[in-house]
Amino acid sequence: MLMAVEGPYALMVQPDDILISPREVDEHFGTMVCFHPRYALGDRHNYVDKDDFLREMYLNTVGNDERGMERYENMVNMVWSRKMTGPNPDPRAVDNTMLNVIAKKYIMLPLYLYDHSGLAMSTESFVGKAVHAEWDSGQVGWIYVSKEDALKEFGGDRMTGAVKKKAENLMRGEVEVYDAYLRGECYGFELYKNGELEDSCWGFIGNLTDVYRDMAEHLPEECKGMLEHLEEQNHPATIVKTLLRHAKIQVDQAAKAFERNTRQQVMENAR
Repeated sequence: MLMAVEGPYALMVQPDDILISPREVDEHFGTMVCFHPRYALGDRHNYVDKDDFLREMYLNTVGNDERGMERYENMVNMVWSRKMTGPNPDPRAVDNTMLNVIAKKYIMLPLYLYDHSGLAMSTESFVGKAVHAEWDSGQVGWIYVSKEDALKEFGGDRMTGAVKKKAENLMRGEVEVYDAYLRGECYGFELYKNGELEDSCWGFIGNLTDVYRDMAEHLPEECKGMLEHLEEQNHPATIVKTLLRHAKIQVDQAAKAFERNTRQQVMENAR
């Protein structure tokens, strides 16, 4: 827990252990489709596996009808005979062929999961960037958006490299938020005044620098600077003593106010 004390205020920042996935509560630009035997990741979907997903995306691109299905079957047979047999078969040949076609209608980024003492997700491979990534990471899905929706978001009547880059960056940003959620970088704050809870807010996701910036928007003006003086508190007794001290201040102030009001009442009655 992080804590800062200034005047009558005590600000506490601590992990939010019951945060709901940002994919469940926030509006998002891209659709995140993942497949994992143990974890429910990304957005909810009804695809059986990645082959089911890619087939539907392919058909949505070439035509989801009898002719489109015939084209799909011919493509699979052709790629299988040319690239997936022989001495050096390419196990991703069918997937890559479909992705090349899907790219005509959709903007897609791969999603990689790192599963080692916790979870992490990125649009780039973890191999070479994390310990044991060769064994503990791999692609688990994609995040995508249609080019039509990208044009609606950024404007324009045709897809350009600039629009595509903006769409990819926006989706990468969404993955970074989801990655922070998976890593447990989720926080909330409680603000006490004279020992009494004044305000609280939860659901902040990201590194502490970004979290502090977002928290500042929810704090009273006189308390924003306290975020710069937060310190780790590992001893519950210290926290309790601080709140009790502030509570005592509140009690003393209430007692003085009562005494003052009583004296004033006595004086008025004596007139």
